[in-house]
Amino acid sequence: MSGAEPLAPGTGRLRRFVRSPTGPSLVERLVDRVPFLEKELFLLARIVRRGDVCIDVGAAGGVHLVVMAVRVGPHGRVIGVEPRPGSLRLLRGLVRVTGVRRRVSLVQVALADGVGEEPMRIPFVPTRAHLPGTSRHRHAVAAFARLPARRVDVEVRTLDDLVDELALSRVDVLKCDVEGAELAVLAGGREVLRRHRPVVVAEADDVHQRRYDATAQDVVDAVTADGYATFRYARGRLHPVSDARPDEDDYVFVPLERFSPSTSRRTASRTSPTSSPRTTSARSS
Repeated sequence: MSGAEPLAPGTGRLRRFVRSPTGPSLVERLVDRVPFLEKELFLLARIVRRGDVCIDVGAAGGVHLVVMAVRVGPHGRVIGVEPRPGSLRLLRGLVRVTGVRRRVSLVQVALADGVGEEPMRIPFVPTRAHLPGTSRHRHAVAAFARLPARRVDVEVRTLDDLVDELALSRVDVLKCDVEGAELAVLAGGREVLRRHRPVVVAEADDVHQRRYDATAQDVVDAVTADGYATFRYARGRLHPVSDARPDEDDYVFVPLERFSPSTSRRTASRTSPTSSPRTTSARSS
């Protein structure tokens, strides 16, 4: 991973996280206050670096994918994972008109903790498409569950298998937004987390997790168990958190070794004074 800086919350080593020298822009401050607007777009624009290999699990409309594809440059790569055929057609058109087609690979598959075929429910709000889940009461607890919907059978695989099949030698950033199935994706990607140590940007809120009889805290615990620290992104900065918060539904997970003094020399030698930092230097409060 090029240009990564060591992280150490509360110490002088955190100088330049995902914050511009002048702080968040006016647009970013406004987005941070408006529900359903994606502040993570600003985060991805700052942490993704030229030459990175990124995976967008739940590429949906493709906005996050395009932001990452622009950032990685001509020598980077973005894998967009999206099981819905209609969305995949839109994604193909989007990467073509935005000029990033050569650095993007699209894979029509749903990721989970196993292999097979599952019926995907696609409601009237298509961005809320989801796999069936495991809860006996899943249709009552999940957002948009009562909307009219159609079902499409989709192929299901694991993240570990996908990375092996694509022969990826590195994974720098993993974005995961799959309407409550985040735990299943992470369970099927344990080797990716352990071997490649990507920065993980994942959605986790109780409303969607209940479809799988889980909570946002379960997602946080699953990632931190693999040696990650947890942050929330707000107003141009990453803020360390120890637990899931009721006012947050997107979290950033950074490998703990970024905090280790033993990695300082290695990471510092790969950081240019003029390069954009991968991880922020959030001031300790």
